[in-house]
Amino acid sequence: MYRPSSPFLRSFSTLPTTLLLLGLSWGLATTSYAQPPENAPAIRQWKSAAGTVVEAELVSQNDETVELLIKGQKMVRNIPIAQLSEADQKYLAIRWFNLQDQRQFELVKDHLRTVAERPQTVSRLLIEIHNEIKESPYAGLWAAVTLSCGSNEHSRAAVLLEDTLRRIEKQQAADPSRHRMTFCSANNNLAICLIKGRKGDSAATRMVRAIESVERMPPIVQSNAELLHELTTNTDSFITFSPSTRQRLMRTVALSNNAGSGTKLEAGWHYTLDFDVPSESDANIKIDGIDAPRPNLQLLATGTGFVVSPGIVLTARPVVETTNYHGPKLITVIVDPASSARRSELVRDLLISSTRSVAVSSSVGSGFGSGNVAWTHYSYVRPQNGQMGAEIAALRVPNLKLAPVEVALDDPTKRTPIRILGFSRGQAALQRGLQTQAGEVLQSQAIRGSVSALGSSGSGVTLQTSARVMGGNRGGPVLDAENRVVGIAYDTPVSGSDAKGFFFGSGEFRRWFYENVQTASLTDVESSHTAAQRLNTVEKSSVAVYCWGLKQKSTSQLFSEVADSSRDSGGLYLRDNWCVACDGRGFLDCPVRTCNKGVVAGRETVVKGVNPLTGRPIRAQQVTQERCSTCNGKGGRICPHCKGGKI
Repeated sequence: MYRPSSPFLRSFSTLPTTLLLLGLSWGLATTSYAQPPENAPAIRQWKSAAGTVVEAELVSQNDETVELLIKGQKMVRNIPIAQLSEADQKYLAIRWFNLQDQRQFELVKDHLRTVAERPQTVSRLLIEIHNEIKESPYAGLWAAVTLSCGSNEHSRAAVLLEDTLRRIEKQQAADPSRHRMTFCSANNNLAICLIKGRKGDSAATRMVRAIESVERMPPIVQSNAELLHELTTNTDSFITFSPSTRQRLMRTVALSNNAGSGTKLEAGWHYTLDFDVPSESDANIKIDGIDAPRPNLQLLATGTGFVVSPGIVLTARPVVETTNYHGPKLITVIVDPASSARRSELVRDLLISSTRSVAVSSSVGSGFGSGNVAWTHYSYVRPQNGQMGAEIAALRVPNLKLAPVEVALDDPTKRTPIRILGFSRGQAALQRGLQTQAGEVLQSQAIRGSVSALGSSGSGVTLQTSARVMGGNRGGPVLDAENRVVGIAYDTPVSGSDAKGFFFGSGEFRRWFYENVQTASLTDVESSHTAAQRLNTVEKSSVAVYCWGLKQKSTSQLFSEVADSSRDSGGLYLRDNWCVACDGRGFLDCPVRTCNKGVVAGRETVVKGVNPLTGRPIRAQQVTQERCSTCNGKGGRICPHCKGGKI
């Protein structure tokens, strides 16, 4: 059975388990439960290993126990999974894998859009997700590609892919149909890592497994297999290949059902990124109640904002930046999103902290409603003396008739209880309305450079909190116990149960606002207002922020298309540009085995002394260091197959 070691994954049920299933009786520990939970699954029959059958609803499960609400009773029963029938154990295993796949997939999607620009940072984040959720393969598959393709760490990527394949095999033991395409991609990518490590036989074996795992051989896998065979045919190949393995590979390719050429590939090795979407994922489902402003637009990012001055909304920079897409953008805000009377307002222009342009700017035209070209105009705040300040954006929404929130003068101090208000992710984000993430301030001192750890080029002053900042609530207001706005949510740079969120304190974003927004002012805290009055204002003045861009296909948007499901049905792949001959160094070592950095060992005869009896000189052989004549003392030569290690 699946046994994740992370305490976080065991947190679905913390009730003590003291029950036993013995003979034909159910000995059960119970907890009070008045009514079935919302959206509880339909009643089904459950059978113990001893043969006892009951009808019950599944309330929750973890890796070891399941909570059932037996029909006709009002008590939740906690039952060890190991004491259920084999069929019920399989049902729960598949359900558990579905939950873990969905959870990891949603976390991974948050980071894919920036992988092309910040591969090292994103690969670290994906590895953290991979280590935290130990049953799902998505993070491992994509993290390995960023390592091998981005920084040529193919050995480390191979280890990650081997663990990913073990996870898939564990899931397939419960259901052989699970992750067949993901399994094919992982084996293909592992084969490339092994090729880069010059392990030809192992690479060919993985190619065979990739081909045999799917009904139709993907063109990318076929191309790699044929290239591997062609490369090892040459007598001077740097990759060795046994005749039996070569024959098995070519036989598998020849007899496989070919999916067709479909995808035109450049010469070289290609990673496949095709995967099986989680069964419960909302990846292909749009957010209810939100349609694209125009048919040619796709949703790039979502977040939260709040009104700080008449017609001005503040949000976090990542919500409107989307660094991997530099075309024109259209920003909209959703007013009163939780009600049926919600309306969408167009953001005419915005002011953003950035070291470079992140959108093609043009003024919004009057023909927005009739379908004429209309985009949000971006104005940029450039850093002064290397200091970015608060990494936020001020949106100008002329038709927004909402009261400004009350902003505190200073940042909150350490251990101050805070709450982050914002929207969640997924299909029903708007129907659920504003959600609350509670926590406390962990560090009251300014942390410089923490934002740049996320890949930003800025140096804003941030505060750390135990509350989570997750996708939809980025840009949301941070409140203290009196419901004063004491900050703006920015991001959570790492995943995991102990991940910490970052936000900009009210003092910091006040400085940014008054330095850059010259035509408005913030609303100070009114002492006569109660906490309830302030909360009512904040809730009414918080809006959902949506960033839209043109639908288009480009290499730089590869992972973005995975994240928002805007890609077409074709194969998803990346070409590896590292030279295999020199392992990406751009330099080939001298073929002389005894050559050490251009120096070889030699011998010469030297006179050690004179024989006292004969008077003849005593000669001996002495080891010397000489310049290698093959490489002329250079230790090797420039690789003729690449330029600087890349092809």
